[in-house]
Amino acid sequence: MPLTLLPACIFFANATLYVTLYSRLPEVSNAQGVSPSALGLALLAQTIGTLMGFPLATPVIDRFGARRVAGATMFAALILLPAAATGIIAPGLWGIAIPLWFYGFAMAIMEVAKNLIAARIEERSGKNVISKSHGFWSAGLFVGALLGGWAAGNGMTTGEELLWLGAAFLPLALLLLARAGDPEPMGPAPDSGPRFSKPDAFVVALLILVAGFSITEGVIYDWSMFYLREELALDATFAAKTYAAFTIGMFVARMVGDDLRKRLSTDRLIRLMAVVVLLGIAITVFGPEFSLGLLYVGFVLIGSGVALAAPVATSLAMRHPTRSATKTMASYSLISLLALFAVPPLMGTVVETHGAVWAILSASPLLAFVALFAPRVVARMRDT
Repeated sequence: MPLTLLPACIFFANATLYVTLYSRLPEVSNAQGVSPSALGLALLAQTIGTLMGFPLATPVIDRFGARRVAGATMFAALILLPAAATGIIAPGLWGIAIPLWFYGFAMAIMEVAKNLIAARIEERSGKNVISKSHGFWSAGLFVGALLGGWAAGNGMTTGEELLWLGAAFLPLALLLLARAGDPEPMGPAPDSGPRFSKPDAFVVALLILVAGFSITEGVIYDWSMFYLREELALDATFAAKTYAAFTIGMFVARMVGDDLRKRLSTDRLIRLMAVVVLLGIAITVFGPEFSLGLLYVGFVLIGSGVALAAPVATSLAMRHPTRSATKTMASYSLISLLALFAVPPLMGTVVETHGAVWAILSASPLLAFVALFAPRVVARMRDT
């Protein structure tokens, strides 16, 4: 397998497994008798696991290597996601929450490992692979969403679908586990300080730039299917195609993302992304009053707008002036994934009482702030 293809395969597999569960959450919650507010608590368990996993990311990756760690955490996902979908561990809330806690723990470490693999290959090969690797995450979301719609339409349970996908991705997990050690870490040599560094002003500024995008992306993962299938009463196939439109927007934007990063300054690019997401949210919320077909447009715009937040932020994070690559990615990934995974689950009560449409609108003020003030935030980062 060519080195530049390796991170693409990891991102693709990771996303396909993830979206298979999340795109079918209405079915999982109904099958296990879990309300949206209780489901939000179960999803929050994943965030707690993520919080507890990140402090271990640096020492584990430094000890065993990013590729072997990526293989081990992917293997964990092959077991834990079917467990969450079937409730085999316990009935109801706990049957979803317990495996998702362990999944969140594993994915915290996976998040650092897979981005380090891509960044190190980019540095060694001179080829731009970070944005394209994230593009294959989007491709995985697209494939997983369509497969989920097909599986639901043919009566296959979420657990059965995840088991089949696990069998398909098992060779990749085993290949990663068997690979030789990683190349030398990038950046400054490891120091004698703490293994996990607290977010500093540079990292906090990064979070300000991407929080609105991360929250919106997380809301689409967690609650958009409730909006499509329960509030708009769409059938499983139409809803899956609409969800797939979001992933198409992400994929296309990430495939051209490296060129956009070359052509546009960071502040102009992020401003453009914020405007596109805000337009997509407006069409998604108000478009169905005129035509359901506008949902495709809205979801494509949201997907394309949030697509480059992670690649741009990852590229910037790897250039921290004083920290090693592993520590910087662990510190940034922690707070960015909190925005992606912690905030949306907390909206379960809002979804249950007022509707998922309010979850979709929730990050609009943050996005408007970025559209207005991105140049000032970027300037602050340069001054740190």
